Amino acid sequence: MQQTHGSHSALQQTAAPTYFGSYVFPLLFVAYEVYRVGYWIALRGIDFDGFGRAGYESALMLAIFAVQLLAEGLFLAAAWLTRQPNLKRRLTNLSFGLSCSLFVLGFDYLLRTAF
Repeated sequence: MQQTHGSHSALQQTAAPTYFGSYVFPLLFVAYEVYRVGYWIALRGIDFDGFGRAGYESALMLAIFAVQLLAEGLFLAAAWLTRQPNLKRRLTNLSFGLSCSLFVLGFDYLLRTAF
């Protein structure tokens, strides 16, 4: 099967580790935040008083974010060291993934500090 050069999509031009780092980590954050808020509402209703003092959850999210930073940094360094031709696209995807994770962490921070 012959492939033409004009038919490359963004999925074909970046590696699986880049997509893993860019999209799986933010999806984990969103899933955990939905679970966390949903569990709080199931137990206490919409009264979020004390949500910010809920315990280890925020530290866990920050630790996962640190793992994301490390993994994405390693993916980017490996692509740079091996002179991958799609480094710019990888950088864009990794930046998007970090932005999504920071958005979820910001939402969590606002929710914790507002109540």
